[in-house]
Parts: sequence; structure tokens; C-alpha cells
Amino acid sequence: MRNTMYGAVGFTALALALFGTSGQAAAQESPNGSTASRAPSFHVNIPAAPSTKEVLQGTYINSGVAGIAVPANTFTPIDNLLTVVCPGTTGTCSIQADMLVQNGFAFTSGNSNRVCLYVDGVPAPFCNYLADETLADGGFENSTSFDIVRGLRPGNHTVQTIFYSVNGANVSHHHSNFKVFKP
Repeated sequence: MRNTMYGAVGFTALALALFGTSGQAAAQESPNGSTASRAPSFHVNIPAAPSTKEVLQGTYINSGVAGIAVPANTFTPIDNLLTVVCPGTTGTCSIQADMLVQNGFAFTSGNSNRVCLYVDGVPAPFCNYLADETLADGGFENSTSFDIVRGLRPGNHTVQTIFYSVNGANVSHHHSNFKVFKP
């Protein structure tokens, strides 16, 4: 009886070792049967000084049907000039814009476009980057851009969305959220 008991214990230990290992391997497989990969870890140097936290002071929304034919290679305002307020008497503020311009009714390929934030009549830093390409089949698409201008003095500032098209396009709808932040 003693040999049978040790034989059963040995067999159970062997079975657990075999099936336990294959059970762990099975748990690491993805649904299609391939071995799942883990995302790599990266060492991150944490700066001693924290980033500047900015607090939202106000949001200005400018949206509507534009119905504007934008000529080729021309920076064209597509919404009304808005006045926003950088509150306070000291310090600075930032103005950030989320802009969408629905454009189309163009029939040329390679018709790249830009969606630009202008603050006080000056283009924001990322106005030089292309936003999208207007469709060549006459259909409409949404070009978007996000930009920010920092270090503005307290007081009133003007903001506006400007659209540029290499070969020209029509703008049918636009929507911009202009947000004012203070550090």
C-alpha cells in the first residue's frame, strides 16, 4: 500500500508540473493562438520641477456655415473675428484653439490645405504645417488643426480661424473652440 501511495503522489506531482506549465503557457496566448507580446517598459527621467499647470479661464465658440470660395494659395478668414479676454492685470495667458473646417468642391489632386489660428492678426506657431488634403472628386472632408499661443499680456486679444488651400476649395462649415488659460 505504501508503494501505491508514493506512486500516486509522484504521478500527481508530475502531472501538476506538466499541466501547470502548459496551463501558464496557454494563459499567455492571444485568441488567435499566437503568443501575446507585452508592451515594453521605458525608463523615464522625472524632472525635479513640475510642469506649469494652466487653468481654463473661458471658452469662446465660433461655428457656422461659411459658404466661402477660398482662392488658390490664399490665406482666407473663414469665421468672424472674435475678441477674447486674458483676465487680470499681471502675468500672462495662453490661447489654445481646436479648429475644424469642412472643405471640398475641388477637382484637383495634391490640393493640400492648412487650418490656422491667428491671434491679434499674427499666425500661431503651427500654421506652417499642412492639415489635410481636399478631396479631388468634389466631395467634402473635415480638416482639423490644434494650436496654442503662449505668453500673451492681460487684456483683449482677437482670434480667428484662417483656411489655406494650395489649389483652392470651398468651405461649407467651420467650428472653432478658442480657450483662454492662465498659469
